[in-house]
Amino acid sequence: MGQIILGTGRYAGKPYFVEKFYINLYSIEELCYLLVEKAQMLDEEIMQRDLIQWLDEECGLNQLAHALYSLLNQNGSIAAFAGIILEYVNLYPPDVIARTEEIIRGNEGLSPWERWKAKADYMLQSGRYYGALKQYYALLAQIKEADRTLMAQVLHNIGVVYARLFMFKQAADWFLQAYEADGAKESLTLYLTSARLSSQDKEYIAFIGEHPEYHNASLQVERRIEQASGQFEATDENRMLFTLQVFKEEGNSTAGNDTLYYQEVEKLTDGLKERYRGYVS
Repeated sequence: MGQIILGTGRYAGKPYFVEKFYINLYSIEELCYLLVEKAQMLDEEIMQRDLIQWLDEECGLNQLAHALYSLLNQNGSIAAFAGIILEYVNLYPPDVIARTEEIIRGNEGLSPWERWKAKADYMLQSGRYYGALKQYYALLAQIKEADRTLMAQVLHNIGVVYARLFMFKQAADWFLQAYEADGAKESLTLYLTSARLSSQDKEYIAFIGEHPEYHNASLQVERRIEQASGQFEATDENRMLFTLQVFKEEGNSTAGNDTLYYQEVEKLTDGLKERYRGYVS
């Protein structure tokens, strides 16, 4: 988690392992960071007596531990548990603490399946794509038709994972299933976008011709693609690619320069891929 400047308690000789996030904690400040940054993922698993015992024995925070034991014995909420810790340490300003408690309270009413999806969503947003897929597939096998709205959201997000991996043909299949499940326009748009990106122009045009019901949505897809193309033309990356291409074509193409050219292109495309993954939702 990086170096922490301690202000409360002491640095633990024995870390506390948070299994849900695969993280070892060595200080109360690290725990506060976890509570704030992972607020959307917190559930009753964080309210463990062994965590309170660790704060007491390893961090020397007897007063805080006493307050948390009291809350636990009174069946207090997760939000209150986090709030007591954050307010005691005073590492974050009041608005951040209030917002964190609000997020946690908002998630306390979620069903087990919704919490499961929230965990998979977190992995997706963190770039842990294959882990997210594993969670989504397992969840999908459980919910099936029981919750059609949640099922459609899971199907859509599986499509997002494949799109972020540039596997557009697979993404199209999942976006179509999501659209058929709940009729969401965004799933349809991303289905057609993925189909467009995984097909030859003639093949895609023929496909739209065979499905007049997709005509209006396909126009929106083309507008998005044109807009994205226009935005890219004005970027520094596009200008750099043009400059590199000019140098390459003007004879500065020794083996070493060719290697440099492709290295620079790879750097640019890696950056564009990361930006693209942020756009897919």
